[in-house]
Amino acid sequence: MVENSLPAHRWARLPEAARESGRALLGLLTRAGDHPLLLSIQRGLALILPLIMIGAFATLARDIPWPSLHQMLDANLGPTWRVVCDNLIDGSSGIASLALLCTLAGTMTTLHNQTHARHFVSPIMTVVVVLSCFFVITAPSEPQNEGVRLLLNRGLLLSMVIATLGSWILLRLARIRLLRTPFRNVGSDPMIRDALALMPAGILTIALFAVLRGLLNVAELTSFDASLSEWLISPFVEMESNLGAGLAYAGLSQILWFFGAHGPNLLSAFETHLLIPADLANAAAVQLGETPSFIVTKSFIDAFARLGGSGSTLSIILAILVVSRDNGSRRLVVFALLPALCNVNEPLLFGIPLILNPSYLIPFIMTPLIQTLTAFVATALDLIPHTTHPPNWTTPILVSGFVTTGSPSGMAMQLFNLLLGTLIYIPFVRLADRVREQQGKRVMNALLRAAEGPEVGPGGIKCLDRPGEEGRLAKALGEDLDLALREGHELFLEYQPQIHIDGPRVHGVEALVRWEHPVYGRVPPPVIVAIAEDMRIIDRLGAFVLATACHLRSQWRGRVPDALVISVNASPQQLIDPAFERTVIDVLEDTKLAPALLELEITESTLLIPDAPALEALRRLRATGVRIAIDDFGMGHTSLRYLRELPIDTVKIDRSLAQGAPGGIDEYIIRSINDLSRSLGLFTIVEGVETDRQLQQCIALGCEAFQGYLFSRPLSADACFDFIAAA
Repeated sequence: MVENSLPAHRWARLPEAARESGRALLGLLTRAGDHPLLLSIQRGLALILPLIMIGAFATLARDIPWPSLHQMLDANLGPTWRVVCDNLIDGSSGIASLALLCTLAGTMTTLHNQTHARHFVSPIMTVVVVLSCFFVITAPSEPQNEGVRLLLNRGLLLSMVIATLGSWILLRLARIRLLRTPFRNVGSDPMIRDALALMPAGILTIALFAVLRGLLNVAELTSFDASLSEWLISPFVEMESNLGAGLAYAGLSQILWFFGAHGPNLLSAFETHLLIPADLANAAAVQLGETPSFIVTKSFIDAFARLGGSGSTLSIILAILVVSRDNGSRRLVVFALLPALCNVNEPLLFGIPLILNPSYLIPFIMTPLIQTLTAFVATALDLIPHTTHPPNWTTPILVSGFVTTGSPSGMAMQLFNLLLGTLIYIPFVRLADRVREQQGKRVMNALLRAAEGPEVGPGGIKCLDRPGEEGRLAKALGEDLDLALREGHELFLEYQPQIHIDGPRVHGVEALVRWEHPVYGRVPPPVIVAIAEDMRIIDRLGAFVLATACHLRSQWRGRVPDALVISVNASPQQLIDPAFERTVIDVLEDTKLAPALLELEITESTLLIPDAPALEALRRLRATGVRIAIDDFGMGHTSLRYLRELPIDTVKIDRSLAQGAPGGIDEYIIRSINDLSRSLGLFTIVEGVETDRQLQQCIALGCEAFQGYLFSRPLSADACFDFIAAA
């Protein structure tokens, strides 16, 4: 009997070990994605995406692989359309490296300012200094090479290096007190004083780059691309065009692209020395009626390992469309699909981005290697012909497979590699989704703390003015919330029953707003309310909640107990809005709901006491029959003043009191509130009851009505109706 090499208990632990490894990998990728340098690079790349998209579509239009279409455009538009395409390319891809230099320097400085508020550096100042450093390093000795360094496919890596190094040096020097000259008496504009104060650090940074340029001149390293290309090619000079050469070329090209360097351009000598001669030799052999001898050629790599461009980006497009939950990525790949079909993949490289994205490192490098290997084996086994006819580089997939092999089997090989690449990318797309979700949860939790906290900025703003990621997320959510309210989707209500122990029976339900965001998932309600208040759209959100809740209660007429009350929260901004009273009355009239079946909940922390018009509006609503409740009631000064100033019907005891320790001061507070409410003829509900111990404790203190997860979580409208019917 053959035994397992691992004991049974070791085998049982393998799934848990795998899960632990997965969690560790997820944590590692999340931390890597949060690193300021990677974050700056990814944001810098995203900021130049408009240039990338324009350049991609202009390149696609100019290099359409069908001569007949070129002739038709020439006949109808003349040569002007080519000139326009060239101008668009020059104004987009032609300056993309310079644009990245600026965006990367700016984002690095912005992130620095979020964590070093005492050493504020103007992002514009950093961009100016880094621009100078770039031209100090790259100033060509020959004028005809002036524009090459600005091209996307030439200067990208160098721009990233100079922007990162220059910004890092300037930001470090700016922290040195001796290099920050105070200019207290120079005008009243703080920006001018900041610029003058940073002048010594900026001058020193540029001077250091001048020294670096001098050292490079001494070492005769005047061309970054040429020096790097020569160094990369040197190990492969004696190689032949075989499988090893193909794998080396494909792998090295992908590694270079991952770090922001244009792999095919830097490896052009490799192509010239090995791959292109192999193409020519195969074509010559076919003309002579001989069998082609080279499997690995430039056409072979382009046709079978660059499906959609470097990294086989058509595969990642399919993988994202099939499994990704990130709607932003899905929309991006739809835009990138047409260029990628013609092997123009910069929108994906910069948009997702794939460059320096740790989640995609493995598949981005491995997919072309595996595709090279499968196509090589298929060719060696005579399943597909050798590549003999190099197509135009923008020739779409399937067409290029047929053209380069002269056989439908070339098309089949491309389809096989496309599906294989998609399968390789799928788990990493899921992993990237989880990394984004983890990062989003971290920022959302920080935003939730801000929304629930007492801190309020100028103009009563809680979230939108937050620094860093929280503020950026708040602004994005604000725009999306405004859109959701206008389009009437994503927002909905859930209802939590309020239970009276006499029966037991359902006394009422509280309407709670929910937002299922397509990217961030379920947004916490305090964040929804805080952002709506910051955006000054709380009146629209409140009207939506009020109308939806009243409409549902009207639909339930005759199907639930006649006295069942529906409660709706009213925020401070709603209550001080002169139109609030009219909104409530209009909704009641539209839904034909009796006012006594609607209860408005006012938070204990809402500072309405000084606002006489708001108090008077609540009194008038109460006079029509609308019930008024104080939410989160404690023994605070505001709560007690509400009891005196307003005609209150219901007191909702704060959940923190219900969750206090037995025998503590919280019990005495609950008993006091309950006795006070009973003496004033008010109905009392205890919120946040989650355990039977809490329930029995509150019953012993004289409480009779409760709300909390012990009885029911917030439910959908249908589920809530079923709950009421079963009670």
